[in-house]
Amino acid sequence: PKVLKSWCRQILKGLHFLHSRTPPIIHRDLKCDNIFITGTTGSVKIGDLGLATLKNRSFAKSVIGTPEFMAPEMYEEHYDEAVDVYAFGMCMLEMATSEYPYNECNTPAQIYKKVTSGVKPQSLEKVENPEVREIIERCIHDKKEGRPTCKELLNCEFFCEDIGIRLEPMSKDMFLTNPEIVRMEFRLRILDPKKRVNKHKENEAIQFDFDIRVDDAEEIANEMYRSEQQQEQKQQHQQQQQQQQQQQKQQEQQQQQEQQQQEQQQQEQQQQQQEQEQQQEQQQEQQQQQQQQQQQQQQQQQQQQQQKQQEQEQEQEQEQEQEQEQEQEQEQEQEQEQEQQQEQPQEQPQEQQQEQQQEQQQEQQQEQQQEQQQE
Repeated sequence: PKVLKSWCRQILKGLHFLHSRTPPIIHRDLKCDNIFITGTTGSVKIGDLGLATLKNRSFAKSVIGTPEFMAPEMYEEHYDEAVDVYAFGMCMLEMATSEYPYNECNTPAQIYKKVTSGVKPQSLEKVENPEVREIIERCIHDKKEGRPTCKELLNCEFFCEDIGIRLEPMSKDMFLTNPEIVRMEFRLRILDPKKRVNKHKENEAIQFDFDIRVDDAEEIANEMYRSEQQQEQKQQHQQQQQQQQQQQKQQEQQQQQEQQQQEQQQQEQQQQQQEQEQQQEQQQEQQQQQQQQQQQQQQQQQQQQQQKQQEQEQEQEQEQEQEQEQEQEQEQEQEQEQEQQQEQPQEQPQEQQQEQQQEQQQEQQQEQQQEQQQE
């Protein structure tokens, strides 16, 4: 049962860790109720260390624990870390049979009587695997001296981690019948090829001949060590080269990035300059347009002023001409009057004078109308 092996192996590793402390730690209440399994990973953890104690002396004293999992010496108040191995055997029995140890007993007194008498649980007869039963019987031995330690159990073939291979002698009988043989042949059996996939590369395998009569193990080991060192040096050299190449690549990338940044900055500066130049040109154009508009306005104003001046001058000239004409007319009238007076010294009747005056007035009015029309 692979699951049982995996769980028991992890429990033994936890107990070995506690027992290898200085001073050793005794759990004293190991049972399946205090063992926790992670559902996702299958890892096993030992919990409920509330009854654990430090073995400051060669043995511990106090009767404490769960009766079904307590070793006989615990009732005598003189025990050591071997009581955890006894409890582990009972846990392994419960996991193998799915029954609580001493389930046939109804009271703790009955359990105490059987444990101290060396009577094993009835559920032990239900263990079908002989290897598992042998390990349980060793763990729940009446005498603590007959129980293996956690380290010894971990070295058992049953609890060894399944790596998919096994090294076996080609012939055990030949070695036993002829102890003078100096050459032994082994075979490496691949039990599970799937577990060896991607485990080792081809260049990691080592093959060599060893003659017990001639070869020296230390020399061969030194040669293997030197070859490993050379390989490590090669690997380090390759790693250094790779690191250098990576650094060079990084430097090149940094340089490229810096160049790109510089180019971008130059482009941005050029764009800014172009924008500034465009703005300046636009401002200049606007100023020129404003100046042109101002000049046009000034020209228009000047033209208007000139037109006004010309009109005023024309009006003045017309007025002067009218005055001159009036003066000339008056002079002419006066001259005519004088001539008439000279030619006709006699007085004319008043009616004629009136008529003449009316005619003159009409002529003057007509002349004025003509002048107005001309204007």
